[in-house]
Amino acid sequence: MDALRGGRLMRRSRSQGGWAAIPWWAWGLGSTAGLVVLWQVAQQWPVWTGFGLVSAAAGLALKPGRSALLARAGRSALAAGPVRLSLAHLDSLDPTAFELAVCSLLRRDGLAAQHVGRAGDKGADVLVVDGSRRRVVVQCKRLRPDRRVGDQDVQRVNGTYRHDHGAEFAVIVTTGGFTTAARASGPRYGIHLVDRDALERWAVLGEPLYRILRIPDARARSGKRGPGSWRARRSLG
Repeated sequence: MDALRGGRLMRRSRSQGGWAAIPWWAWGLGSTAGLVVLWQVAQQWPVWTGFGLVSAAAGLALKPGRSALLARAGRSALAAGPVRLSLAHLDSLDPTAFELAVCSLLRRDGLAAQHVGRAGDKGADVLVVDGSRRRVVVQCKRLRPDRRVGDQDVQRVNGTYRHDHGAEFAVIVTTGGFTTAARASGPRYGIHLVDRDALERWAVLGEPLYRILRIPDARARSGKRGPGSWRARRSLG
């Protein structure tokens, strides 16, 4: 239970693919070759090499640079297999990392999920195709525990999830809660709300999201895990 509350992802084994599947000796060879090339370039153009290294370090130190790097890592940053995340861990994440964590939890449930959150995403941080072949929009709101998602956020999702994304319904997931007005309008517009209590059941205790929300879906109910690959199921593009 301590490990569960510690908020650590269960790391996938090397045999499960992704960056972790690359053997250590390949990393060593690649790193050595990269250092040799960098040394040769530095010998020939020392000023430009130094300028490039300083610029790269400064860019990655800034939040936009970190977010871009995380977004480019894409699915390789998502854990496969069983995922357990504590609320304390989720509270510590920045918005992009929280979206990736939600995407991991959806894949854990056997749903084909793709992280698409970015500027101008029209209310979709994660797009899903479930076992019933329905498209689903998921919006993530990483808030302080005492903050609430308001009705205006529900209205924005309602205005885009059907027309812009062709989704059957939408889900808003938050580390906080929802205002009374948001709770009243969400179900009316076909938007399911996942507050902090429901998030704990889903992320910490491992209960499938569709069971918590009482959404019928054969594959999600049975607990069968999909391949976790967006392209293996269906493209939403």
